[in-house]
Amino acid sequence: MTHRSVVYELVIDLSDNKYGVACPIDQSLIGPVQYGWDRFQKDPNSMTFGGGLLAGSPLPGTRRMIFCGYSPQWEGFYVSALGGAMYVFHRVGVNYVWIRGQAETDCVIIINHKNGEYDIQFDPVDTDSLWKGYTDENQQTWIGYYALQHALYEKYRSLFSGDWFRILSTGPASRYTKEGAIGSNAIRNGSVSDIDDWAGRGGLGSRLLQYHHVAAVVFGGDWEDPALKEAKELDEYFLAHFGKRAIAADLALSQKYRYVPEFETGGTFGVNMHTADDRLFSFNYQSVLESDDRRLEQHTNFILAHYLKQFNQETIQTKSFLHCGEPCAIVCKKYRAEYKKDYEPYQALGPNCGIFDQRAAEKLNKWVDSMGWDAIQAGGTISWMMEIIFRGLIDPVSFGLSNMPPRFLFSSTPGDMDIIEDSAYHADYAIAIGEMILFSPQGEPFRQGMRSAAKWLDSTYGINSMDYAVYTAHGVTGCMVPNQYWVPGMFSPMPIMGKYFSYYGNDFLPPYQLGRKNVERFVYELYSENSGSCRFHRKWVEDIIDDIILSHFDLSFNYWQVNFDLARSIHNAQSSSSHPWEGNRIIAIIQRYLEKWKQDGLEDSQLNAWIEKFQENPQQAAIEYWNDLMQGMMDAFQEGFDEPVHEEHGHLK
Repeated sequence: MTHRSVVYELVIDLSDNKYGVACPIDQSLIGPVQYGWDRFQKDPNSMTFGGGLLAGSPLPGTRRMIFCGYSPQWEGFYVSALGGAMYVFHRVGVNYVWIRGQAETDCVIIINHKNGEYDIQFDPVDTDSLWKGYTDENQQTWIGYYALQHALYEKYRSLFSGDWFRILSTGPASRYTKEGAIGSNAIRNGSVSDIDDWAGRGGLGSRLLQYHHVAAVVFGGDWEDPALKEAKELDEYFLAHFGKRAIAADLALSQKYRYVPEFETGGTFGVNMHTADDRLFSFNYQSVLESDDRRLEQHTNFILAHYLKQFNQETIQTKSFLHCGEPCAIVCKKYRAEYKKDYEPYQALGPNCGIFDQRAAEKLNKWVDSMGWDAIQAGGTISWMMEIIFRGLIDPVSFGLSNMPPRFLFSSTPGDMDIIEDSAYHADYAIAIGEMILFSPQGEPFRQGMRSAAKWLDSTYGINSMDYAVYTAHGVTGCMVPNQYWVPGMFSPMPIMGKYFSYYGNDFLPPYQLGRKNVERFVYELYSENSGSCRFHRKWVEDIIDDIILSHFDLSFNYWQVNFDLARSIHNAQSSSSHPWEGNRIIAIIQRYLEKWKQDGLEDSQLNAWIEKFQENPQQAAIEYWNDLMQGMMDAFQEGFDEPVHEEHGHLK
């Protein structure tokens, strides 16, 4: 059975608190990134959020909420995703929301659909007061983002039926920095659960609050999509391609995020920490400067024997697994008590901040989340400051910090550092840095972002802090701390960085070929993002999501071409804003990556040539490498190409 796709948008104009629900003229905008990019081009000051056509279906992983708009952090169009929220939002009866204009004061938007009618309210809210602390009906006191979540839950829950509503909210980082996140806790069994999810990258929380003056959005409804209940019909796609029904195929293809028996761990934290070996970043990326043996020693002594061991004992063995708010058998959310454990936050705010103990990492991660601050960006910024303080480049006392600097030398054996005590000290020092950045007068330069702060420090004090700062540069002052993987693709000049919109495979590709591969990866990532699907399910999404959407909704277009054209359009608009690497630590990350492949025994003439160039003149080699990356991307976007055979595609064994 096929169904016509009809998409609806809710347009909200905050300048006069007017709204309307309409069926857009252009029904080809069947994806939230397509829609967001189209509306951004019509009004660059606006923001959109919504999901894919399958948000009301029984397919797991298809209820991701996608935010699009101008990123003050990246200085360009950006896309950020939040897990599970469309499971509730699809009951509002619209696919997308287009927010325009500016409210006069901080407000909460309440979106409700009941008995076929829409009710949209705009309530003022004193965010600063709530962020300082809120005690809920259970006499538990919360701060920051969590305080706002719980206060709004108790205020508005009577408007909705049971658990069928959800809250998007911001924290203090959205007020004071360009790096604020949009978060949402799943609501379960009549309370706000401890499982939060984040549209963290890109600072869209800062944009939502600072420009639109929207501190939160509360939404829910009772609409049900009559076209998307045919679980048996949807199973047919999986049976035909994988020989298994949807749930069984999904479990097999997403094993990493649930549990991997041979590793005796699971989830992004467990699997990535287990397999990191000598490729783990630590102490503000100082690890790349060490030998393979010392990095392996650190992984054995600090990760396997302690940091990961704690996680396995406390989370994996107790089977403390949940999902993001949509029913999903992968249950990728691994937690202990109120602490949700994901790899990148517990890496950027863990080993990269000199922290290898779960108690210390929990304390720091929870504080950063309470501030509504993107964890990866916060981790990159804080670890950079810890190193330049340790090296004596700035006086911590002049910034209101302790004159006892962090113990920030690379360590690999228990004799080098006390894992528990030193981790605890680093967590406390990191929080002190964060509080200084967000709330003190001395933090003002850092609130503009790490790139701006490094330039200010270097011009003010005559130092070279830029050489220790790790980010990709975009626009005049825009910067993004890369995802925490030691691969050149994460440092590429793609039009949107800080996500997985580039090739992140751990193999050697000459930079020109890597640039072309980045374009392919960007398009495949849009298969997930532009369908509102979770990328943890990408092994089947990239294989059959096009068949499901096109067949189920009787659409006739080339799914690859639509997403390629979308990627190319974004690239054409933003590629000129990319900038070559600006610090020596990033150059070292690329150079040591290449040298490591040589040490591991790879014989390749192009690899040898690049290593020689870096050893002769690292700065010049880095410029050539970056330019080759950019040229490969430019040529791939200009020439175009048909959908390639993807290495992850294919039937289940």
